Amino acid sequence: MIVNARNPMPHEVAIELLPWLINDALSSDERDKVLDHAQSCVICRRETTELEHLRESVKRVFSPVPIPAPDMRNINARIDALIRRQNLGRRWLSWIAEFFVSPWRIAFVTQTVLLVVLGIAMLWPTTRHAEFITLTQSQDLADGHYLRVVFGPDLTHARLGALLDDLGLSIVDGPSERGVYTLATENPMTVAERDAALTNLSNHPSVLFAQPVVFGAAR
Repeated sequence: MIVNARNPMPHEVAIELLPWLINDALSSDERDKVLDHAQSCVICRRETTELEHLRESVKRVFSPVPIPAPDMRNINARIDALIRRQNLGRRWLSWIAEFFVSPWRIAFVTQTVLLVVLGIAMLWPTTRHAEFITLTQSQDLADGHYLRVVFGPDLTHARLGALLDDLGLSIVDGPSERGVYTLATENPMTVAERDAALTNLSNHPSVLFAQPVVFGAAR
């Protein structure tokens, strides 16, 4: 648009050029004429101010928002941790597969499991019945005279058998929990036979204790 520099710019022309003035799209001559008109025109000055505010608002709306750069250290650390977990699972699966492929390894595992089960079964507490008759238990012995004897731990079974044969005695009860044996002769023992056997037993070095005992009507 060409405007005569000797004549002032009409209001209708100046107000239409205000948007180009704000956007700095006018020639220097047009720009000067619009500004000269705006100095004496309240409407154009107000319009210019509003256009400037509008331009700033548009700039704020459409101005690019900076996106923060991602922290690659945290991302890389998470990726590395994920890869380690996946590799660990694969290694375990590979180790198990390789372990059970070999027949001798399977045999080793089976043997180990059996040994563990056997050990648990042996150590597991069970109710055990009394192996010996105690002094407080009832004894099914015939009436008569008997001897109760405790032998030393050094006396072997062979020597014990020989000792009893020499004295004509036999074991009819025991040993109890405290190692007490009850002895008697093949036939009912008389008091004299009992006392003689008691003396011989008391004098034997492998006998720790000897005592006469009577059951039933012989008392």
